Amino acid sequence: MHIFVFMLRYFYLLLSFCFLQLNAQTIYNIDKSSPILTNGSGEVSALILVDETCKDSTLLSYGISINSKAGMVWSVSIPEKSLLCFNNIPGIRYVEAACRSNAVRFKNDTERQLTQVNKVQNGLQNSLPRNYSGKGVIVGIVDIGFQCNHPTFYTADSVKYRVSRYWNQANNSGTAPNGFNYGSEYTDTSIIKTLNDMDGSHGTHVTGIAAGSGLTTPNQQYKGVAPGAELVFVSIKYSNDTLAGSALGDYIVANPSIIDAYNYIFEYAESQGKPAVINLSWGMHTGPHDGTSLFDLATESLVGKGKILIGANGNEGDNPMHFFHKFNRDTVGTIMIENNRQFRTGESVYSDFWGSSGRDFKLKIRIIDTNALTIVETPFISTDIDTSLNFNFFADTSGFQIKFKTIHRFPTNNKPNLTVTVKHPKQRKYVIVAYLCSDSSEVHGWNSGAEKDWTSGSFRNKLNKLDFSNSFIAGDANYTAGENGGTSKAVISVGALAARSAYTNQYGKLMNDSNYVIPPSIVRFSSLGPTVDGRIKPNIAAPGYNVPSSVNNRQIAPWMEERTLLKTVFQNDTQYWTAFSGTSMAAPHVTGIVALMLEVNPMLDHNDVRNILETTTIKTSAMGNLPNNTYGYGQVDAYSAVIKTLQSSQLNTLNTGEGIRYYPNPIENYLTIENADEASVISITDVQGRLLTTVQYIWNSDGTLIIDCTSLENGIYFLNYSFGGEIFTYKLIKN
Repeated sequence: MHIFVFMLRYFYLLLSFCFLQLNAQTIYNIDKSSPILTNGSGEVSALILVDETCKDSTLLSYGISINSKAGMVWSVSIPEKSLLCFNNIPGIRYVEAACRSNAVRFKNDTERQLTQVNKVQNGLQNSLPRNYSGKGVIVGIVDIGFQCNHPTFYTADSVKYRVSRYWNQANNSGTAPNGFNYGSEYTDTSIIKTLNDMDGSHGTHVTGIAAGSGLTTPNQQYKGVAPGAELVFVSIKYSNDTLAGSALGDYIVANPSIIDAYNYIFEYAESQGKPAVINLSWGMHTGPHDGTSLFDLATESLVGKGKILIGANGNEGDNPMHFFHKFNRDTVGTIMIENNRQFRTGESVYSDFWGSSGRDFKLKIRIIDTNALTIVETPFISTDIDTSLNFNFFADTSGFQIKFKTIHRFPTNNKPNLTVTVKHPKQRKYVIVAYLCSDSSEVHGWNSGAEKDWTSGSFRNKLNKLDFSNSFIAGDANYTAGENGGTSKAVISVGALAARSAYTNQYGKLMNDSNYVIPPSIVRFSSLGPTVDGRIKPNIAAPGYNVPSSVNNRQIAPWMEERTLLKTVFQNDTQYWTAFSGTSMAAPHVTGIVALMLEVNPMLDHNDVRNILETTTIKTSAMGNLPNNTYGYGQVDAYSAVIKTLQSSQLNTLNTGEGIRYYPNPIENYLTIENADEASVISITDVQGRLLTTVQYIWNSDGTLIIDCTSLENGIYFLNYSFGGEIFTYKLIKN
């Protein structure tokens, strides 16, 4: 549908230009076999040849932007509405409009430019002390679907493989990591390279965005944000023998597995003396959404200096899956549906409701038919006690299952909680209605869709010919920042922007979504805040729409072929580079940016990173008043974040200190220190503050100190200079 509208519009533009060519003095050079190509703002890019009578002010009066001038050839952007005006503009002799046949093809550096990552990766050209790549930093990816031998997990020169640890939590064929009793850990890179988690492509794609090298793509076209980082993978255990991957499975099985993964990665990073940032592009909606779930509280205990968590805020921004009502001794109803019910014979709905602290509420389920006649109904179930109740009905020749679980007072927030699951066999005939009542509780609810499938649900006040809009409550998309990636106080949550609306795939076909997104702006699916306790979510926004990255070449579904931009060959095997959308793609952009920041200062903690990211954003008028619960604090800006990291760090990023001079930095094999007092105490420590005793110190007769660093592995270290009761610390890097 979008492409059909797109082609009609460009056909009109082509006709317009042909008409002008016949009726005006201006000559138009247009490939008549290709429609005129506009950008996401509805403008046509063109080169024009002018003479001395052409005035800037005349062009501007028609809304035409002058991008640059090269003598009598000007680069301009022309609004569609001004295309017919060229006959009236004196001084324009020739127009060469951008057509599809010669338009710039889709490149991943669109994201890098939008976030200013390109300026950090080319830091020496942009007034930074060095080019940054995430070197010396561990990027942990907790996900599923890793093709471990994908070329993007090597260095760009193909010399070094960068995945140092891999824990597959769902595979018990090997040895579990030390301290854990499940899954298989792999530490030998020659073995890791042979592994493929055949559970989709998600983890491969996410990793490529955060830290892929882009190896085998032209000029590393599809490299990620931190291509020099060390990688650690954890494949999530999200199901067990009785429970499939689903909203319920995520809550019961995945939550503890993810916390284990965080611990595993941070413990490994600490053992290596390196900082780590972990990406979780995962989420669900079981929980209070106020930062007091056990998962969220656990994350607060895990973060610290050099230990940062990044999460995807969720993809429910255009789904009315949130219920809210402030009760005052009243009763309200709402329809609960599974959003893909039309594709199923039966229907299953799993919803989680939370009241306000110390105030109970009640809920009952009524299943009606399409004529609004009641088929089965439960009594009101109250949160005034802890209980689990199962109702099995047989009516109208069909079976119905309804399950309630209540918690009178959740221990971390004193709130009542009620979870309900409803199943019925005929989605075309039956509809699920929930009724809630309370004296004074404020109740939030989230409909996750089917109990044992990865789907989504929503709350409605009308469905097909059933219309209760005068009396029922419809859902909304507020408070849809997800548990896991969105609601924790210790997780920096990321919303999804569009860097583009169109791209050309591997077959030369233009894939266009300009009716859905206008870049750069938030994508409609990006989940909205706030958290129930009133915090802004997401914290920040990053590109998450049509983002190209690596995918698992053993998990290519038919629909992915059209979204694939490039195929390359590595080790005699075809590799795929495909465009995905979601806050899952937005989060790893920020993960990679944090790796660049940790390369500057590995001692940053969660609050440092969050504050720097939130105070260095790119802001536009289209975002409204910031911060808000759509964009957070704005669009992430890697360059400004790195500059602020440099400015706020107490580390001396130059090669001069308090009366001393040290060089080279980055270190080669030896470090020379000049002007150091022999009464001073000088030492080198790693990022955990541990003294490195293998370093040799040699004083020369000219007063210089030579430090033999040949025993040091590549990484980040600190030079500590103590003299006269003061201690100065300087950052060192060994490549």
